[in-house]
Amino acid sequence: MVTRRDFLAGTAGLFASAAAASTGEISPKLMSAARVGVQNGGILWQKDATNFFQLPARGHALTRLPQNRVALIGRRPGLFSSIVDAGDIKAPPQVFQPAAGCRFSGHAAVSEDGTCLVTSEFEAGSIEAVLVARDSKTGAQRAVWRPGGIEPHEVISARSGARVVAALGGLIKDGGAAGPAFNPDGVKSEVLEIDPLSGSVLMRHALDKDLASLSLRHLALAPDGETIAVAAQDQDLSVTRPLVGVLDLGKRLELLPMPDIQEANFRGYVGSVAIDHSGEFIAAASPRGSLVGVWSLRNRSWVGALAIADVCGITAGRDIGEFWASSGHGAVLKIAARKNSAGIETQWKTDAGFDNHLLLI
Repeated sequence: MVTRRDFLAGTAGLFASAAAASTGEISPKLMSAARVGVQNGGILWQKDATNFFQLPARGHALTRLPQNRVALIGRRPGLFSSIVDAGDIKAPPQVFQPAAGCRFSGHAAVSEDGTCLVTSEFEAGSIEAVLVARDSKTGAQRAVWRPGGIEPHEVISARSGARVVAALGGLIKDGGAAGPAFNPDGVKSEVLEIDPLSGSVLMRHALDKDLASLSLRHLALAPDGETIAVAAQDQDLSVTRPLVGVLDLGKRLELLPMPDIQEANFRGYVGSVAIDHSGEFIAAASPRGSLVGVWSLRNRSWVGALAIADVCGITAGRDIGEFWASSGHGAVLKIAARKNSAGIETQWKTDAGFDNHLLLI
């Protein structure tokens, strides 16, 4: 079976075929990092075709930039990141490197005016958190911020550009499913609110001691610019702990209720999170649990789960309750969330393996 770490070999068959009846509507364009055979690159998907483009090494998350460009940030511990033209994906990408002595952590945020790209990085030796402000046109370094803490992961721009929000995963080494993380002093995970002008930390949001095994990793911004979904992975699976929370800027991080493990077993891991266009729903994807879970953001309550093998990419669509998801097995799915349920509306099967994150172009 193909997994996200073992993508389908070969570049043949990159054209998508419908695995379910189409509704006849115009599908969006979706982009993801990908690896096909021994080639690292990305996928630009639309209902009728899946187009592959090459990159010098494996990418991770994607950030939309002005002028139809997209930044693909190097997967942790990345030595490269790329800027590609979504309108001409065969054009050579602009490649840029991490700050001196650092590695990329896989994520970036863009400023409200589109001129500044902030990449999450860490010191190669100490795993100390580093955020680097860059020129969004070239990736050239402008400033280096050291907010304190270790192993940053996702970073977003919030409050109309007045805040940079970063999730510090707090891990020295992620042992993944094979074993616990190597952290002699524990997992020191926080969500930071940062001033984008100075790089100074304005607020730190840490968890209670009984949740100290959680590594806060992924973020999604609601349309109001103030509300942020926060997703975690648990380094201790002996107890089922909350994996999704909500941060209202300037306030306390609130963790959402988890379903009974018989209904939805996330296996201690959320790999991607999204908030729908209306701000009504949160969707969280777990490749380890092979499911997408949905919560009501308005009521802060559980809605339901969908079983999808090796799913991880999740992004909001353009309609209320609409999400798009992708899997390491090449599936692309349109998901509809409603007040008391969630369902798969349409799905396609491709021969391309999708990486962890998905972007609506």
